[in-house]
Amino acid sequence: MKLTEEEKEKYLRAGEAVKCALGKALDVIEEGASVYHIAEELEGVIMKRGASPAFPANISINNVAAHYSPGVGDESVIPHGAVVKVDVGAHVDGYIADAALTIALDPRREPLVEAAKRALRAALAALKPGVELSEVGSSVESAARSAGFKPISNLSGHLMGRYALHAGKHVPNVRSEPCGKALAGEVYAVEPFVTDGVGYVVETEGGTIYRLVSAKSAGDAALNRAIKELWSKYRGLPFSERWVYREGGGLALSLLRELAKLRRVYVYPPLVEASNGFVAQFEDTLLLLPDRALNITQILELLRK
Repeated sequence: MKLTEEEKEKYLRAGEAVKCALGKALDVIEEGASVYHIAEELEGVIMKRGASPAFPANISINNVAAHYSPGVGDESVIPHGAVVKVDVGAHVDGYIADAALTIALDPRREPLVEAAKRALRAALAALKPGVELSEVGSSVESAARSAGFKPISNLSGHLMGRYALHAGKHVPNVRSEPCGKALAGEVYAVEPFVTDGVGYVVETEGGTIYRLVSAKSAGDAALNRAIKELWSKYRGLPFSERWVYREGGGLALSLLRELAKLRRVYVYPPLVEASNGFVAQFEDTLLLLPDRALNITQILELLRK
């Protein structure tokens, strides 16, 4: 399998949009800032760059590892001394870039953040065409533990396809049994999560990120129209209740929640560290070319500016 020049160009455009959004995050993440307004601003940056959000901006704080995005009426703010993970995705015609960074507002948390950076560097060095993906997990775990922290064992990076954030293969963050080789032409998001807790996450209530998982009839004309509209707009990618409410108001939101009850739509539960440990995350997207891995987001370079 080989990426065409057109596909590569679309990936590069998506990667640039993600990098710009995370650059904005470095400017706007501060104590007391509205989480809702931050998410809206970052998603706006992606659209101004000629891309579309591949999923709602995730702004996960302290012990929350992933899948927290502000919903309708969210009044939360960035708390004092927070460890803030910002995870954004963009796509151009379905070709996705996905990246994340962590900002510590308390200097005492910097060692955790540095450990996550070290783990990402290890993953980037390990992931090449032909490598067994479990070797990447071994590299991530070694980097995290050598810094005095633990990787989160039940979160992983992932193969991505067109309009598919998770396309089958995963990139472990811990030592594991062989789980497949990375092949030229594939695109991976590598995302080490590092914690001072026990090293795994659990689900909580209150998700605001949705994804259409079934186009099967819901037995109601309004619900079936909603299914068609969600497919037309998002093509199976995750979306926010904020977006649905903005376009259709309370009625559209009630239809969305009814579709979730009928299991036509999946709701992503926020994931928290099981012992309430703090979590840091960094992530990049790699295109595997025949002879090398091309990093299209380069988050660690962004932090050096």
